[in-house]
Amino acid sequence: MNPILMDVLPFVREGYCCSQLLVLLMLNARGEENPALVRSQQALCHGMGQSEGPCGLLPGGACALSLLAGKGAPGEEPHPMLTPLVNEYATWFYERTSQYGGYACPQVADGLGAAADEQGVRDPVACGELLAECWEKICELVASYGLDVNAHLE
Repeated sequence: MNPILMDVLPFVREGYCCSQLLVLLMLNARGEENPALVRSQQALCHGMGQSEGPCGLLPGGACALSLLAGKGAPGEEPHPMLTPLVNEYATWFYERTSQYGGYACPQVADGLGAAADEQGVRDPVACGELLAECWEKICELVASYGLDVNAHLE
């Protein structure tokens, strides 16, 4: 089992979804808690409310990167490479999930063998390895763009 999965397993048991998990990993890396931010990520779960939208690992990863590089307060400027940074993550995700026929939650979940329950909610455990790969890619991008996980833009 990927060691990253050991870090997120307690959160999975608590019922957090994929997009929330990536943001929780980033917050933990920063030594922060932000329940409001984590709560906001729930809208991205299960293809944006089971609307067959993108897998939550795509927008969740973009949000995790933006937590480091985005604008968050008046007078603050985003990292000048924010757009290419997020674009590189998205392009990687599109390529990584192309084998499933696309990046929509149902396509990715079906490709990973994540069965849905009677409410249509997919088993997040089946998506764990992809989540770990996404986190590894995020960490790689953070390093390659020279971002400091512990720095605050303020």
